[in-house]
Amino acid sequence: MVTTSSAAVLDKLEILDPEALQKDPSNLTVILHEEDHTIGNALKHILCKMSEVEFCGYNVPHPLEDKILVRVQTRRGISAANVLIEAFDQLELVFASIRQKFEIALDEFHAK
Repeated sequence: MVTTSSAAVLDKLEILDPEALQKDPSNLTVILHEEDHTIGNALKHILCKMSEVEFCGYNVPHPLEDKILVRVQTRRGISAANVLIEAFDQLELVFASIRQKFEIALDEFHAK
């Protein structure tokens, strides 16, 4: 399921080698524009917990460039692209939970 937020993230995605992805859908490397370690590390953490994922990692090609490279390798027969989308959806839920807890704590603080 692609949510509105993950659809916005997908607009920032560029598949590094579309031909390689067609040959082997279990290997995917993407460039995620306008992002940095904040999303990269959180995304890697979610991906590493997924049972379908054999390898995941990210790097920042250059500190002055506003992009990260994300690599996902899944078990044979599992689409790395679908797993990446699922990871973005899970990450969205994590961020929503953090936001909700923060807003509750802020309301409690202002109520004092």
